[in-house]
Amino acid sequence: MAILSLTRAWSALEEQTTIHVILPNEVQKNQKLQVLWLLHGLGDNGSGWIRKTNLEVLIKYTNLAVITPEMNRSFYMNLKNDLPYWDYLTQEVIPEMRKILPLSTEPKDNFVGGASMGGFGALKLAFTHPDWFSAVMPMSPVVDLTELPKMMPDYQAILDGIRPQKYLENLAESVPTSALRNLRYYYCIGDQDVLKPSNDQFVEYMKNDLGLDVDYYTGTGAHDWLYWQKMLPGMLTWLLHVNLSDGKPI
Repeated sequence: MAILSLTRAWSALEEQTTIHVILPNEVQKNQKLQVLWLLHGLGDNGSGWIRKTNLEVLIKYTNLAVITPEMNRSFYMNLKNDLPYWDYLTQEVIPEMRKILPLSTEPKDNFVGGASMGGFGALKLAFTHPDWFSAVMPMSPVVDLTELPKMMPDYQAILDGIRPQKYLENLAESVPTSALRNLRYYYCIGDQDVLKPSNDQFVEYMKNDLGLDVDYYTGTGAHDWLYWQKMLPGMLTWLLHVNLSDGKPI
């Protein structure tokens, strides 16, 4: 595998940030890669998925590129009186990385996932642009923004001017339900995670109110990298339908 760290200036943020990339060792001429846009959690950065898991090993026998952008403590929002991280992600990172690297633009080849704050970001992206992706994989996501004051002291930077009640639900109901039903959903959270009650309720909403087919995985685990690392092999196998040991179809 090839691991790249791309640092460049971005006009939306008016500063330089780093994007971390995992690519297959061999990319054939005119070959377009499947892409997993993998989003980090609060207090972490884009390198977390590379430093704290064996993601590089797991995707060895795939055609998958993994892109992990730096999103600071933004909760994937345009921050009021601060930097427009949502615009940066959707209007710069995704289209610019497609110019720089041989990434497929086909929805069937594009997937979005993330953990904690990144799980929220993955759901937000999927519910805002369901036609960009074919699968979404939230891991222990924050789905109730009214819980933010309990987890981040600077929560006002996120919630100032934003209605936290049913934020994701309102997004989901702003796009055609048929578009959301075209997506595949891998959703997981540990039984010992403090966010599990709100996630149980949100998955019920996705299934019962939106009619989405959600593969919901629970079991022993907390809100930490030990749990997300444990769930990564199953998530990637579910996503790609291949054996991660040899790349052969399941």
